[in-house]
Amino acid sequence: MTKEKEPTGKVLYREVAEQLEAAIMRGKWTSGQKLPPLSHLATRFGVSKAVIREACSMMVGAGLLELRHGDGTYVKMLTLDTVLRPIHAALLLGQSDLRALLEMGLWLEQGIAAATAVRRSDHDCAYLAESLFYMESGRGNMELVVEGERMFHMGMVDASGNAMASNVLRILYHPLSSVLLLLGKDTQLQDVMIETHRALYGSILNMDSQAAARQIEMYRRTLQDRAAQLRDIPVENQIKPFGVMGI
Repeated sequence: MTKEKEPTGKVLYREVAEQLEAAIMRGKWTSGQKLPPLSHLATRFGVSKAVIREACSMMVGAGLLELRHGDGTYVKMLTLDTVLRPIHAALLLGQSDLRALLEMGLWLEQGIAAATAVRRSDHDCAYLAESLFYMESGRGNMELVVEGERMFHMGMVDASGNAMASNVLRILYHPLSSVLLLLGKDTQLQDVMIETHRALYGSILNMDSQAAARQIEMYRRTLQDRAAQLRDIPVENQIKPFGVMGI
């Protein structure tokens, strides 16, 4: 099997995802076919298994792959809508769609954060700490901060123990990440993101479900405010408070 061109750049998993997508479009793997194990793909692309895992996660969110827990990763049945949908879907969002996206993220993640605080393991906390460190180390580079934020939230939903919530959030997180990138590259927003996630991590570490849910609400509402300024969304149309959803 011919080895794909080795990816370059700061965020390897995105380049691997693009190569995976190109291979699928060329018919290397067809609809319904199971992908090789992560270790095989890592060797093929010359990257770590962690990079392959993140690339596949991105492809799941883009609607090109399907994760079947306990079985593996499969190519989804492709449709015209799937092929034409851009990865950075947030660029095409109208004001109402943007509000709805942020609202859904708020509702879903309040429950996820609360469940994670109760169910997390020491291993989960270690991964969240690693993701938080990634965010902190990337300060000054919005793309890296956003990637660390995504890693944190994916780790959080995995720690919640709810596979369905994990799949839903992975789908949502590609446009959500795009929204963050659209909000600008100012260090003030980056500082808010980092400080909020430090507090969120502390709540999860202390197994305080109510505090974790509050931190998510504060964070998502901060993003709503920033998005309103970006898109000139009237204040009266901002999302109203909503109770914590159980997972």
